[in-house]
Order: sequence, then structure tokens, then C-alpha cells
Amino acid sequence: MDNAGYVGLTRQAGLLRELNAIANNIANLNTTGYRREGVVFSEHVKALGNDDPSLSMATASHRFVDLNVGEIKRTDNSLDFAIDGDAFFLIETPAGQRLTKAGAFTVNEVGELTTGGGARVLDEGGGAIVLPTQARVISATPDGSLMADGQPVGRLGLMKADPAFLVREGDNLFRADQGFEPADDVKVRQNALEGSNVSAVTEIARLIEVQRTYESGQKLFQNEDERIRKTVRDLGQMR
Repeated sequence: MDNAGYVGLTRQAGLLRELNAIANNIANLNTTGYRREGVVFSEHVKALGNDDPSLSMATASHRFVDLNVGEIKRTDNSLDFAIDGDAFFLIETPAGQRLTKAGAFTVNEVGELTTGGGARVLDEGGGAIVLPTQARVISATPDGSLMADGQPVGRLGLMKADPAFLVREGDNLFRADQGFEPADDVKVRQNALEGSNVSAVTEIARLIEVQRTYESGQKLFQNEDERIRKTVRDLGQMR
């Protein structure tokens, strides 16, 4: 394969990754706390020497997470929480501490606050939050402090992380490869859930745009293949 073929191949591979990211965004339009993802394209330019023109290669090996706040809707569940800001809830999983924006919580058999998938919700110090089983009223302050019948029981762990180093995992969780730190400039809303921050109109328009670009790249490959075949055929007839 010549240089033009390698350049086109890297471009097509990046566009395919972006198509997959957009499709995943559209599939999660109604997922509580879902964060939109995009692909980061970068260009690498190499001088070939011997008076040859430089070679430019495009790559798209990294994704970014959009931390814009989604629509926050009120619910009737006192264990539903939404964060007004770019912070995450701190969660404990078998693989370690993770972050999530999905605040639809419940209580397990020993009174620990958990996600719908059973992962424990952690406080600001990394410990479990235990709600008294006999408590009638669970309330929360804007800073994430929880009270049971007016008595403090803990504070939700609200963390922020660099979106460039967030890795999406299953069950709407993120792994922060560069760590995280407490977020003090956000507010917690009780009886509310934050929806997906994906815009259907924007994503569908982007899907159409990327599909057309990908198809034009495929057409370029076909034309290049036909050019090479014709050249070989013509050279063969000259012998």
C-alpha cells in the first residue's frame, strides 16, 4: 500500500470510531446521568526528506467526555439525587472506586446507600453511607449532607476529575485514570435525577455528516484501486 493508501486508511479508522461513539450517544438519549462522548482527532506530520513532500497522518485514538449538565427532572423518590455541576458521585465497585452521574439510589439489606446495580455509594472520606432502617424522613442539603429524621448520617462523596482521563465502564460508571478530588462548587438536588446530556438533533446531524465523509473516503479508495489496476493492466499490454 502506498502513502496515500495509509493516509486514507487512518482517516477511515478514525471516522469509524466516531461513528461508533455517535451511535452509542444516540442509544443512550434516555439513560439517566449519561455523558456524551466524542472522538479527538489529531494530525501527525512527518518530513520524508529527499525533496519529497511531507506526509500527514490523522489519528483518532482518544475520546473525550462532555461534562455539560443534562436536564434535571423532579421525582417522588427521596433517594434520587442530581448534581448541579460537573461533579460525580463516588461509588465503590469490586474493581475499585468509580464515578457516576446516575443518582437513582436505593438501600440494601444492611441500610447502606447503593446504586441500582448494588454498588455502595461512598461519602467524602470513601466510607459507606448507612441510613437507619427506622428513619421516616431522609433529607439532603445542597452540599450533599444527608440527614435521617433530622440527624446527620453522612455526606455524599462529590468528586471532580479531568474529562480527558475519564474511561467509560459498564453500568454508567467512569474510571478516573488521573485520579479525582472533592468538588466544592456544586449543588445537590434531592428528589431529582439528571438525564442524559445528549442532544438528539445535534447527534443525528453529526451522524449524517460523518457517514457522508466516511462514504467519500470509501469512494476515494475505490477510485485509487481502479487507478492502480488500470496502470498494471496498461503496463502488461505494453510488454
